[in-house]
Amino acid sequence: MILNEMNYMSAGLELFAAVVSAVMLIGCFLERKYLGKAGKLFMGVLSVNAALMLVDAPIWILLDNPAPEKVLAIKICSFFSNAFLCALIAFYAFCLTAYIRERKKISYRYAIVISACSGVLLLLWLISSFNGMFIYYDETGLDQTGPLYLFSQIITVLLPAMTMVLAFCNHKALGWRDTLIMALYGVIPIIGVPLQVYWAVTPVCLATTISLVLVYTLIHVDQLKRKESIERELIEKKLALSESNNALLLSQIQPHFLYNALTSIYRLCDVKPEAAKQAVSDFSKYLRGNLDSIKKSEMISFSNELKHIQAYLALEKIRYDDELEIVYHVPVTGFFVPPLTVQQLVENAVNHGVSDLPGGGRVTISTEEKSDCYEIRVSDNGVGFDPQAVAEDERSHVGISNVRSRLAVMCQGTLEIFSSPDEGTTAIIKIPKGDNDG
Repeated sequence: MILNEMNYMSAGLELFAAVVSAVMLIGCFLERKYLGKAGKLFMGVLSVNAALMLVDAPIWILLDNPAPEKVLAIKICSFFSNAFLCALIAFYAFCLTAYIRERKKISYRYAIVISACSGVLLLLWLISSFNGMFIYYDETGLDQTGPLYLFSQIITVLLPAMTMVLAFCNHKALGWRDTLIMALYGVIPIIGVPLQVYWAVTPVCLATTISLVLVYTLIHVDQLKRKESIERELIEKKLALSESNNALLLSQIQPHFLYNALTSIYRLCDVKPEAAKQAVSDFSKYLRGNLDSIKKSEMISFSNELKHIQAYLALEKIRYDDELEIVYHVPVTGFFVPPLTVQQLVENAVNHGVSDLPGGGRVTISTEEKSDCYEIRVSDNGVGFDPQAVAEDERSHVGISNVRSRLAVMCQGTLEIFSSPDEGTTAIIKIPKGDNDG
């Protein structure tokens, strides 16, 4: 009766340990976007530990009433229990190494050595399941120690001890608190090994779970710090975007353009009334597009940005007539851009490039899909400028720094400007792919 109670208690404790591991795994999964590589590897550690407990628990039930027909099931469960134990040690070695690498540069070589030793131990357990050199089962299903059982226990102690050595060798990078907690993964199971004399493998199995609870606490604290850092960075980006929006609002209030557009429309009213009506429509679209875009804090489709650009250029075409040539080559439009980014570059091309060129010039807008990004080019054959001089004079070409800021904050995009005096200017926007597919 006492044996039965011990068996069921052992099975129950291991199932409870599996549940604890599963709960920690769920906790890590729900906050996975804040986990570093060590945290993600720790999820593997928890998964393997839960599997170990779930495989080992049935052995106690099978041993409750030993019988020859149960021997095969016991052997299979026992082998997988040892297999998961070896995998657990290997996973933890890589997890610990990744945790250290977040603080100093070290190689995974030591973790690979521990994993290789675990692999050798697993192979020996596989051989033992056939020749019984570690453990064998008699005709009733009871386990018996083999001639090399002590050797298997020594290896089982040495492997976690190797992780202890790894932790202590890097105590300066980890700090003593982290070092001790990480080393407990080796200490607690080692303490549990001698207790197997009285309680089979249960102490070692439970010891790994107890040590993982401590490691989970440490990684969870590290995860919270990373989460706070990410949230702080997000707040800073939102502030930067807000400032960028304010700058955008100021840059879009252009009295000279409004005056020139209205003057052009006024002149058309007598000579070309239909053209004047179309110009009023374009002017309305331009103003509405500006106001709507300034209010938006999210990306808009390039198609909408292009409509806004076309409305603007239609008004400028009235003003410059044949002195402004507009070329569109936009085979790709199914992606998103921060509002008014391309628009700002087109306005620069007209105002700082073509308008100062005797006889006028050409503005070309083109798009291209590449393997990793969408590329937008705004080029002109205008007067050009010296990029170095502009870099030293922040007042020149107002809007370029604003466009760069909005691209970086909203989509990790980039802007490059290529220009030379009397040779024109080309602005290239690159929008990374990923979620940015229309």
